[in-house]
Amino acid sequence: MLQVQLNGEPLDINHKQTVSEFVAKQDFNGRFVIVINDEMVAKSRWQDVVIQGGDRIDIVSPISGG
Repeated sequence: MLQVQLNGEPLDINHKQTVSEFVAKQDFNGRFVIVINDEMVAKSRWQDVVIQGGDRIDIVSPISGG
């Protein structure tokens, strides 16, 4: 079992997994950006980036303004 932080809250995950696998298991709706350890992860890299124990994951929704 690995522990990560999701939006500042502790979360246990069963094993190392790609960002794509992680997102598929969560209930995220709408448009969002994944930030791991203060670095944005482009959606094109979700299949390649593996979440490690201790990672800080933030789900950020874009804000439009004008």
